[in-house]
Amino acid sequence: MRLRRTLLQALGTASFKVLRQFDRLVGNGYSGMTPEEAVEDPYKEYKYFREKSPVLRTHTNRGWYVLGYEQVQAAFKDPRFSSDVRNNKFLTRMMRVAADGAPLPLLEDPTLLNLDPPDHTRLRKLAQQGFLHKFIQSLEPKIESIVRECLDDYDPATGRYDVVTQLAEPLPAIVIAQLLGLPDEDLPRFHQLSNELLNLTAFSDGERLSIGANASNELNDYFKKVVTYKRENPGQDMITLLIEAEEAGDRLTSQELYSTCVLLLIAGHETTTRLIGNGLYTLLQHPDQLEMLKQDAELLPNAIEEMLRYEPPVQVMPRFARENFEFFGQQLKKNQLLGLMIGSANRDPAMNRNPDTFDINRKDISHVSFGHGIHLCLGLNLARLEAKVAFRLLLERFPDMTMAEQKLNWTPIPLVRGVDSLIIETNEADLVAN
Repeated sequence: MRLRRTLLQALGTASFKVLRQFDRLVGNGYSGMTPEEAVEDPYKEYKYFREKSPVLRTHTNRGWYVLGYEQVQAAFKDPRFSSDVRNNKFLTRMMRVAADGAPLPLLEDPTLLNLDPPDHTRLRKLAQQGFLHKFIQSLEPKIESIVRECLDDYDPATGRYDVVTQLAEPLPAIVIAQLLGLPDEDLPRFHQLSNELLNLTAFSDGERLSIGANASNELNDYFKKVVTYKRENPGQDMITLLIEAEEAGDRLTSQELYSTCVLLLIAGHETTTRLIGNGLYTLLQHPDQLEMLKQDAELLPNAIEEMLRYEPPVQVMPRFARENFEFFGQQLKKNQLLGLMIGSANRDPAMNRNPDTFDINRKDISHVSFGHGIHLCLGLNLARLEAKVAFRLLLERFPDMTMAEQKLNWTPIPLVRGVDSLIIETNEADLVAN
C-alpha cells in the first residue's frame, strides 16, 4: 500500500514538472508555483502572470487561475461557480488515490466553506447568529486580558519573545475555545489538530491528506461528546447558540453541528494567527511604517487592513465551474477548477496604486482577504478585533522591539501563508508597564 502510494506520488511529481514546463514555455498559461517559489516570494510570480492575463489556463492543475482583482471579486459573487470540491471529478479522484482509501471530510462531510446554496444559505443563517457584531465587540475586555497574559510570558532574562508561538497562536485558540465553551486543558491539542487540519488542502499528498483526515475525525468525535453534553447542560457559549439556533423552523443536524464546530475552530484560529504574525513581520520589514504606527495609534485599524492586503493569511481559494460559459474572455468548461488568487488580486495595480508598497496611510484599501459574496468570512470582525488588541498592547509593551536574527519557516501549504515563528528582541529597560 505504501509502495503504491509512493509510486503514484512519484508519477504525479513527474507529471507536474512536465505540465508546468508546458504551461510556461508552450501553453502561455499559469504554471503555478513550486513550494519553494511560494515560500520565497509568491508576489513576484503573481505579478509576472497577472500581466499576461488576469485569467490564465493551467494545464498543471487542469483548470484556471484567476489573478486580477476585478476577476477574483467577480468569481466570488458569480453563482455559476461552486465551492464544492465534489464537483471536480479529477480532483476528487486524485484526493481519493492520494488518501489511499482513508475517509476525507471535505468530501464526506463538507462544511460552510465548501457548500453551495441552498445548503450553504441555510447553514450560514443558522451559524451567523453566534457572530453578531454586538456580541463580538463585547469580547474586547476578555481579549485584552488574554493578550496581557500572553505578553506576560516574556522572559526579561533573554530579552527575546516569539510573537507567533507566545501570542499569535494561543490568542485566537483561547478566544475561539472560550466562545465555544471548551475547557482550557484541551487547548494544546486543539492547536495541534488545527495545524494538522490544513493538510486537507494538500490534495495530491497522501501523507498530508491522511494527517488532515485523522485530525478532522478526532475533532468530529470530540465535538460529538461536547454537543451531547451541551444539549443537557446549555451554557452561555456558541455551541449552545448553534444547538438552539432556528431559522424558519429549521435547525442544524447533529453532523452539521460537528462540522460547523470544526470549521469555527480552524477558521477562527489559523487565519488570525497568520494575520498577527504576517502583520508584525511586515511592520518590522518597514521600520518607517512601524514608527508611524507607534506615534499614532489611531492608524491601527487602517494598518490592519493594509496588512491584510499586503500579506494575506489565505492566498488562494478554489472554485469549480458549474457549466460551460465565458468568463472574462476565457471559455470555461463544466467542473473545471479555478484558483482564486487572493494574494495576486490584492496587489493588482488596477485597484491599489503602487500595490507592492506597504503603506498604513493608504486610502480606500481594496482587498479580498476575507473572501467576497456569500462566502464572506463569518469571523472577520472577530479577527480584526483580536488583531487590533494584540497590536495595540504589543506596541505598548515592546516599543523598541527589533526582529532577532533567525531563519523564517513559512507554511509549506499553498492555501495559507505565514511564519511558524517570529522572534523579536527588546531591552528590558525600555519596557512599558502594563
